Amino acid sequence: VEHDISIITGTLTLNSLDKTLYNPIPIYIDNKGLWWTGDLFNLGCYKNFDYKKCSRVTFSIGESFLFKIKKTKLKAICKIDCLINCTHGYNGEDGSIFALARLNNLAIVSPDMFCSSFALDKEKTKIVLKGMGVKTLPYKVCKKGEFLQDSLTCLKNLQVEFPVIVKPARLGSSIGISTAKDFKQLCLACQKGFKYDDKLLIEPLIENFTEINCACYQADKLVVSQCEKPFSGGEFLSFEDKYSGKGQREFPAKISQTLQNKIKSTTKKIYSVLAFEGIIRIDYIIKDNKIYLNEINTIPGSLAYYLFCQDVADFQNVLTDLIKRAILCKQNYSKNQFEFSSQILLDASNLKK
Repeated sequence: VEHDISIITGTLTLNSLDKTLYNPIPIYIDNKGLWWTGDLFNLGCYKNFDYKKCSRVTFSIGESFLFKIKKTKLKAICKIDCLINCTHGYNGEDGSIFALARLNNLAIVSPDMFCSSFALDKEKTKIVLKGMGVKTLPYKVCKKGEFLQDSLTCLKNLQVEFPVIVKPARLGSSIGISTAKDFKQLCLACQKGFKYDDKLLIEPLIENFTEINCACYQADKLVVSQCEKPFSGGEFLSFEDKYSGKGQREFPAKISQTLQNKIKSTTKKIYSVLAFEGIIRIDYIIKDNKIYLNEINTIPGSLAYYLFCQDVADFQNVLTDLIKRAILCKQNYSKNQFEFSSQILLDASNLKK
């Protein structure tokens, strides 16, 4: 669903890398889930993707090589030192690509499986943050199976108070989100949301609120961005607001120093306590001077470079820091012992039939 946005993030990252230090190789995952490489550095390559000019690629589990698929054989292209995850949403932002990197002993610029999976799921995000004492909006969960079986009973049992906002639980970029001011609109909003996910989150529709974004990454030290205030053209920040190029923003956000400090300290706390890696962006809602965490983006659009860099050219140094950090994390992880001597398999008497 977030295929196009992932391409934008990926090509931006590819072209921002320091070519004197690194040899970047693009890996494109198409809509069918097949992996390709080639001269794929420009956005124009993806408008009418020419499969004939590209090569199918894959990994062989346990090896740090990228392989070209030639009929029924694999041919090693190169040894990979580090992956940079630019894939938003399912099968990328949910920890799947980190898991692939871990199985192949690869460094990766990305949060780990736990952080990725809970942060992509808006319900699990609330559960984890509640344990940390971080405020989020109250919510109800609507599941697709129950809705399809008896939508009327399902929605009545939720006992929601209107107006509400309905969100797919495991999706980003504001796709599939609707608002509802009565029962009929709620039913339609759920039908729309269930096109994209089998679990929906229903929250109170907050009016006249301020949305604030704050990003964070770990290099030699923890770097926390200034606060950003995006402006929406409606009741919430839509896909068009985010990506049409017409969206407005205020940076740094003109909010009180107290609110700024609270948002920055909360972002830092979440990143540190939950041991995130890579760049994350956290979106907050402010209403009546109360701060509510809205969602955590573990692979934010364009890797949120604009919250750290005055110019896209400055993104190069951020990426270098992230790659060095990812390689260091992999080296530290590799120092753990992964074998344990045991006689249990030799002692048949200890084995239960």
